[in-house]
Parts: sequence; structure tokens; C-alpha cells
Amino acid sequence: MLNSKMEHLEGKLTPAERTLWAYIQANLETLAFENGASLAQKSKVSPNTVSRFLRRLGYKGLKSLKEELRDEVRVQSLLNTTLIDRVEQQPDDLLAHLNEEIEALSAFANQLGSQHWQDIVARVSQAERVFVCGFQTIRGLAEDFANRLALVRSGVEFLDLYSGVLGQWIDSHNQRCCVILIDIAPYAEAGVAFANNCLQQGTDLVVFTDEYGIARHIDTPHIITMKTKTGLILESTGGLTSALNVLLHCVASSRKDQLKERLAAYRARVESLKLYRP
Repeated sequence: MLNSKMEHLEGKLTPAERTLWAYIQANLETLAFENGASLAQKSKVSPNTVSRFLRRLGYKGLKSLKEELRDEVRVQSLLNTTLIDRVEQQPDDLLAHLNEEIEALSAFANQLGSQHWQDIVARVSQAERVFVCGFQTIRGLAEDFANRLALVRSGVEFLDLYSGVLGQWIDSHNQRCCVILIDIAPYAEAGVAFANNCLQQGTDLVVFTDEYGIARHIDTPHIITMKTKTGLILESTGGLTSALNVLLHCVASSRKDQLKERLAAYRARVESLKLYRP
């Protein structure tokens, strides 16, 4: 992100700004420990140069630049010091984190009446086969959603790209399929590759993801982005879980005719197997 912003200023920097930029590039790993004054002193430019340079790049100050750099590190790997920083800087009051969750859900709620959301529901509802993919830390959420979605409609499977020979995926080549990819940063290379392969094959692709920019790697209009950065040590999947629950409900509502019969069949099977306590 920082480098892309710099491209717009190429050839337009003053000598002092070029000196500052060279210092920043050479010291990105320690920038988190600097403030405006110390950065000016170490790069041998004036504090006004630092302020002006950051404004030209679109930052309110050095703090916003450091936050963006932390996010870029977060996208690359879970194994980074920003996670420790979040714990060390943790306020005693956790209410702020919960308010971030509420804001994320409110932003999602504003999409529910849109054509964008209706198109996503239609693709999941009308597909003959639905495959759900999730990787790494998000795999459990994806697999749980696939199981729950299978309660309200047929032809739903969790697709594990790392196991077996993908027989169910191969067998569906002549059917209308929808793939639901659920992923958060750091994004799984297999997920991005599979998603783009689906698009090349004309398969409907729906993506539920975070705010860190998977759309740079996958070009689909059917994408729901949920805010996951709430200040907790790991990005919160609460918003994604809620969004998927709403999708499940909308799919069930669109298939009311088959729903009653399907749930009755499920109940009969479960009771005959005595899977649960009465």
C-alpha cells in the first residue's frame, strides 16, 4: 500500500523528502518505535518535512502510517510481533472491542436489502451443488457452515483441497455449481488459486472475507467483506460467523417448499439412529 502511494509521487519529491523516504525504506522494521520528532532527527530532515510528506501520502500522521504497515505485516503471516503489541497495548476496558464488532455488523446489515446481497443469495440457493472452502485458522468456521447449510438444502459439501482426489468436485463438472470461499489474512495460496480456477471455468464464486484486500487477488463481484480488526490479539471472526448465519437463513427462506420435507427426513434419521439424548 505504501509503495503504491509512492508511485503517484514519483519524480515529485523534494530533496528532503527523498532523503526521508530513503530512510523509511531502510528502517521499516524499526519504524514502529519512532515518533515524528525522532524520525526527523534520525533521517536528518525537519519535523515539517515529515508532516508534509505524510500528508502528501494521505496519512493523518505517523501513527496512521504505522497502523497500515502493521496491517501489511498481518496479511503476510500470523508469526509477527504486531500480535504481541496488541496484548501489551490492551486497555483494561474491553468494551471498545465489542463496539467494533457491533459497527461491523451494522455495516453488514446495511447491505441486506441491496441487489448485491440478493444476487449472492440467489447463487447459493439456485446452484445444483454448493462447495464450501476454508483454510488454516478459518477452516473450522467454513466446515461448520457447510454442515449447517446442508440442513436446509441438498448438494452441499465442504471441499478439502488438501485431502483426497477432489472426486465430488470432478463429478460436478456438468452441473451448476457455486463455490463459497471463506478466508481471512494471511490468505491461503491454495484458496486464491482455486477461486481463480473456478472463475476461469465459469463457476459461480462467492467470497466471505476480511478487510485486508483479498479482492486484489480474486476478481468476483460476489464478495462480502467484514471488519475483523477489533484490537484483539487475533482478528475476530464473529462478524463473518453472523454474516454466514444470515446467508443460511436467506437460503432456507428461498427454499421453503423443500425445507419442511428435508428437516422431517433429517429428524427421522437422527431419531432412528438415537444420536442424541431425548
